[in-house]
Amino acid sequence: MNKDFFNKKNILALITAFISILVGLIYLALVFALDFRGPMSPPPSEALISVVAFSNSFQLADQ
Repeated sequence: MNKDFFNKKNILALITAFISILVGLIYLALVFALDFRGPMSPPPSEALISVVAFSNSFQLADQ
């Protein structure tokens, strides 16, 4: 190997590339694990009714 290959800029570039590849692989594993669980189901209707009632109380307070 050439001595010029091991200067600070090349070492920093190699470390940055390694971190980037590592973050990409962790993200890929996380997406794969979340996707493996199956399709997402919507929340129950009871949860949506409470959100609508909660938001209406703010609208009445503003008027």
